[in-house]
Amino acid sequence: MCAIYTAIPPPSPEERLTLAKRNETEQWVKHPRKTIGRRAMLELVSVIAPPARSALAKTIFERDLWGFLTPAASRGNHGAALAKAHDDIAVPFPLWPESAVLACLTGAEPADYLGNNLAMLPADLIAIAIPKLEQYEGYEVAYVLNEFFREVVDREDAVLLHWDHR
Repeated sequence: MCAIYTAIPPPSPEERLTLAKRNETEQWVKHPRKTIGRRAMLELVSVIAPPARSALAKTIFERDLWGFLTPAASRGNHGAALAKAHDDIAVPFPLWPESAVLACLTGAEPADYLGNNLAMLPADLIAIAIPKLEQYEGYEVAYVLNEFFREVVDREDAVLLHWDHR
């Protein structure tokens, strides 16, 4: 399991509907991508989670519970299913608080949720997250991801974030 980021030109409203209906890997495979392994993402989120979610993020990392980082995890039924499946963990709602950095890592608000565990990160949202991620660039995954994000913002692209079995 891994998080996949794909840079694309900002889609029109009609294209957003198409994105929600099509298989992202088939449609956007020729665009710049960055794939981040689940353990690396789990660790990064455990390091940068706000104090109110720090213990939860550490538990998620220690147990390798990647499902808590997917774009659907912060929304409706998926979050409820996670809470039910892991009844020994206090799962808050929303799972992740609204934050540009957490949006870029987990697809939480204010990322645009397109459905089927697919979120879109507009360039302006990524631009807000970049300086906040810089303080974590001692972690290789934060450095690599931020390098990708800088290129995305320079091109004024949006990014699709989804999780894939690899």
